[in-house]
Amino acid sequence: MTTRNLSLTFCFLLLGIDAVADQPVIGVVVNFGPNLRSTCPNPEGIAIDPRSNLYAASFAFTREANICVLDPAGQVVDIIAVPAGPAGDAALLGELFEQGQGLYVVDFANGTAPNGRLLRIDPSSHQITTLATGFAAANAIAQDRHRNLFVSDSFLGTISKVAPDGSSNEIWVSSPLLTTRGFPPFGANGVAFDRNQEFLYVANTGDSRVLRIPVLADGRAGPVEIFADGATIDARQGTTQALHGADGIMFDVQGNLYVCANQANEIQVLSPEGDLIERHAGLGGNALDFPASLVFDGRSLFVTNLSLFDGGVNSKLSVLGVPQPGLPLRP
Repeated sequence: MTTRNLSLTFCFLLLGIDAVADQPVIGVVVNFGPNLRSTCPNPEGIAIDPRSNLYAASFAFTREANICVLDPAGQVVDIIAVPAGPAGDAALLGELFEQGQGLYVVDFANGTAPNGRLLRIDPSSHQITTLATGFAAANAIAQDRHRNLFVSDSFLGTISKVAPDGSSNEIWVSSPLLTTRGFPPFGANGVAFDRNQEFLYVANTGDSRVLRIPVLADGRAGPVEIFADGATIDARQGTTQALHGADGIMFDVQGNLYVCANQANEIQVLSPEGDLIERHAGLGGNALDFPASLVFDGRSLFVTNLSLFDGGVNSKLSVLGVPQPGLPLRP
């Protein structure tokens, strides 16, 4: 390699770009796109469409909350305004994009039942349809192979199963393990199915745990299990702040689970056996700030920074290069 090529490679590394594969450098966290404080402050939920456009949802407690749409180059190309429901506040959390259906997003509203909402949005027309209500703290969304939507409620300690057209909405599972007395006071949070949809995995933020729920042959939920406990990992592996503030979660194709540890300001990676095998934080101005949700685009992992405790000054997206692509969100 020539001196010039070495210099170029070094510059790309500084920018967080892989000069060979045109992907973010593996293990390097860098900012992506502009600061969103003035457009979509405190971005929490994130989703991606088939054209690699990103949707970042604002957890802002306003009469009208925004979803910023960023193209693959990181430019804000659209802003979708979501008016508040009966609670008078809109505060958007988890998102999921389904081709042919559009963007699903949950509205935390004012954190009081029955004001939380599950919405479906047409990104082209900005038309909004309310699919389900009745939540206290609707937080994250996963989808099974039958297109049913599974919505976590952080205050009620439940996972609700909602038909894709909203024609049914039932509590799929309720458990004390899905509640918390910890901090932040959010129990059931991020949700993700494993490859074969044998289990639904659920982050418990206040307890710094990842739980899993067996999906029985008839589709009902089995008993909630503890898959990984932060305090136990720290004691066993000699680490600190493992899963501290476990928030959004996503699997890669190898079965590793990427976890937004919002209190540790890290993305932490669990092996299929529940061991902590990687942690990523970013440096300087690229440091993560209350990472909340994440989504894969090939070997790029995009993350929202909620910037919760500093006035939203770091309301931004980050991107991290990863060794393996993400598991498809629906088989």
